Amino acid sequence: MKVEDWTWGARHHARSTAIVGATGVTGVELAAILLDAGHPPERIACYARTDGALNVHGRRLPVAQMPSDPRSLAAYDVVFLCTPTEVSQALAPRLAELGARVVDLSSAFREDPAVPLVVPEINGRVLAGDPRLVANPNCTTAIACLPLAVVERLAGLEEVVIASYQAASGAGAAGLETLHGELRESLGLPRGHGRPTPFPAPIALNVIPAISTVGEDGTSGEERKIAFETRKILGLSGLLVESTTVRVPVERCHSVAVHLRTRTPLAPEALVAALRAAPGIAWVADPHGPRPRESAGRDEVFVGRVRAGARGPTSLAFFAVGDQLRKGAALNAVQVAAALFAAR
Repeated sequence: MKVEDWTWGARHHARSTAIVGATGVTGVELAAILLDAGHPPERIACYARTDGALNVHGRRLPVAQMPSDPRSLAAYDVVFLCTPTEVSQALAPRLAELGARVVDLSSAFREDPAVPLVVPEINGRVLAGDPRLVANPNCTTAIACLPLAVVERLAGLEEVVIASYQAASGAGAAGLETLHGELRESLGLPRGHGRPTPFPAPIALNVIPAISTVGEDGTSGEERKIAFETRKILGLSGLLVESTTVRVPVERCHSVAVHLRTRTPLAPEALVAALRAAPGIAWVADPHGPRPRESAGRDEVFVGRVRAGARGPTSLAFFAVGDQLRKGAALNAVQVAAALFAAR
């Protein structure tokens, strides 16, 4: 697909959109992306558990209580579900049956073989079949897979080892509130009111070396997601994927240190040249970058520190950073919806 096929532009502005779960951090980011792309506010319907309003970049969007009858939601051209997994599991199939195009940002359908899991720059071609339900990937997976897809195209992938450094925003608004409150406490200031912490330990001035529930085998839920989703997005069912996922005291960008082996030798210089030309990727020449603070609020996945590994001519390493709320979630969802309409 061409880049313009997943760009939300003037031809999309006549489409009606609904954001369910609009008051969460991802829903707010999604609304901001649509508004910044010129989408008319009156064609953005926001839903949450209760009535209210969103103030996004100085613009007010009314928020309605989520309707009990899904047929009213199915009337929109596209429905973005920024909802908990159990809500998506109940709602998404019904909306799809009613004819809506649904982009689900939860983990509910990512492992379903009948539901496409899409990063448009990588496997957007699957949207040409006009699926009614599309799953948005895990944020860390989306960020890691953009440069990994470039490697796969050039030399094939044999093995991928990932260490992730994931921002507090990955745990939603409660994660951000916890980080900010604990940082205030560390300075001797009042913590302020906020939701209960979603973390198993303090996050400020700390790292937590597991994300989500840890199973009996010692693997965390986030690590299982990364392995399965990377294989599905890249179309490599036999790819060896290993990861350690770490929560760090960063606001909104996830970082990944990736070590890999290719099927055929690939010089670091050749990979850098391809990364510079790849859509959705920004090459960073700074030997001490990329970094999450400078990458926040940006659409690109920033990639740097490409170098040969220590395991022979098929061994490489790189470091990548992406905004978890944008390419890791809301931006990717908008790109999916844009491509769905291009396919019609």
